[in-house]
Amino acid sequence: MRPGTLILSCLIGLVSLPGMAQSLTVKEYIDSFKNISMREMIDYKIPASITLAQGLLESGSGNSRLAKTGNNHFGIKCKKDWTGCTILEDDDALQECFRCYENAEESYKDHSKFLKENKRYAALFELDITDYKGWANGLLQAGYATNRKYADLLISTIERNKLASFDTMVINGYNPYEQRMPANIEIVDNRIPSTVVQPNQTIEHIATANNKTEKRLARYNDLEHHRHIEPGDVIYLRPKKRKASVSTHRVQEGENMWLISQKYAIRISSLYKKNLMEEGTEPLPGTTLQLQHKAGSRPDTGRSIPFNREPISEAAFQDTANTLFHVVAGGETLYGISKLYRMDMEQIVKINGLKSNQLYVGQKLRVKNQAEAKAVTVQNVRHTVQAGETLYSISRLYKVTVPEIKSWNSLDDNGISVGQVLEIKKQ
Repeated sequence: MRPGTLILSCLIGLVSLPGMAQSLTVKEYIDSFKNISMREMIDYKIPASITLAQGLLESGSGNSRLAKTGNNHFGIKCKKDWTGCTILEDDDALQECFRCYENAEESYKDHSKFLKENKRYAALFELDITDYKGWANGLLQAGYATNRKYADLLISTIERNKLASFDTMVINGYNPYEQRMPANIEIVDNRIPSTVVQPNQTIEHIATANNKTEKRLARYNDLEHHRHIEPGDVIYLRPKKRKASVSTHRVQEGENMWLISQKYAIRISSLYKKNLMEEGTEPLPGTTLQLQHKAGSRPDTGRSIPFNREPISEAAFQDTANTLFHVVAGGETLYGISKLYRMDMEQIVKINGLKSNQLYVGQKLRVKNQAEAKAVTVQNVRHTVQAGETLYSISRLYKVTVPEIKSWNSLDDNGISVGQVLEIKKQ
C-alpha cells in the first residue's frame, strides 16, 4: 500500500482542483469498475462500496501514474513473493517497487486477495458485509494506511457517490457474472490478454476500463476492418502477433478475415500477406488459410485484386426503375447476401454479370425490385443451421444481434447444432 502521501495526492485528484486536467472523472471511473467491484464482493465477501472507494482514492480516479502505466489501482508494493511485472515509483523512499498488471481487473483481484489472505484484516470479514463504516474504520485500525483521516475519506467517498447502492444490488441477488456476454468465437490461445464486448459497451468504455486509448485498441484489433463492434466481439488489450499458434485454418461459412484474425490473435495485415491476398478481399468457405508461413500459391477462392472494383454502371439497370441495390459491407459474402434477399447465388451472379463470387467493400449489387424486397423483409425467416455455423455468423448473415436470435428461439446459451431450425424475425 502507499499510505499517507498517496492519499493526499489522490484527494487532490478527486476534488478536481482548477487547472488540473483529468483523463477520467469520478463518475467515469465508477461506471467502468462498479461491476468488477461487485464481482469481487461475490468472490471475496468485501463490500463493493469499500473496494470501489479505495480504488477511487488510491488511483486518483484512475489517473495516477501507477494506474495508467502499471494498471495498479491500489498501490500494492512488490513484496518478496511477487514474481510478476513491476514499476518503480517514489513513495516512502525513492524508486520503490510496485506491482503492475496486464489490466485493471487483475489489480482489483490482487487487492481482494491481499485483504482476504492477510491475517491482520481477518476481523473485517466478521463484520456485516453492508457495514461499510465498520470496514472503513477497521482498515485504518489494522494499519492499511497511516493517514488518520483515511476512514473518513472512504466513508465520505462512499456516501457522496452513493456507492453503497452496489452492496445492496448484490445482497438483493444481482449477479454481474450472469450479465456477461460470452465470446462469439473460440479463441485459439496465442497468449494475448483480451476482453469480450458486453451489451451497451463501446470501445471508449473498454479503453477506459483497461487504461488504454481508443486509438491504441483500434490499432491492436484492426478495427478499420470492423468499424462496428457488437456484444460478444473479442477485443485484445495488447498487440496481436504476426503468426498464430497453429499452422492453418479452414474457412467456415460466415467467417471473414477479421473474425479469423481475432480467433488466432494474428494481425490481419499478416494474415493477408501470408496468403498472398489483397486487403479488403474475403476468402470463400472451404479455403485453407496459412497462419504461420507464407502460402506457396494464392488460394483458389481468394483473389489478390478484388474483382469488379468499379461499381456496375447505372445504365445496366435502366430497364427497372424500382431496382433495389445492396452495397457490400465489410465481411459480407455472396452466400450471406443471397440468404438475406432469398435469392440463389447464381441469380445474383447472373443479373450482375459477375465472373466470380469474390466481392469487395462498397460494391453495388442489383438484388431485387422494391416491391419484391418489401415482401421479403416483412416475413420471418427460418434458418437451418449448417456445419460450422455459429450464432454470431448467423446474426451477421441476417443483420440482427445474437441476443435477438436467442430471445426469438428461447435459447439459454450460444450452443446450436447442425440441422437446428432458428426463427429470424426480419420485421
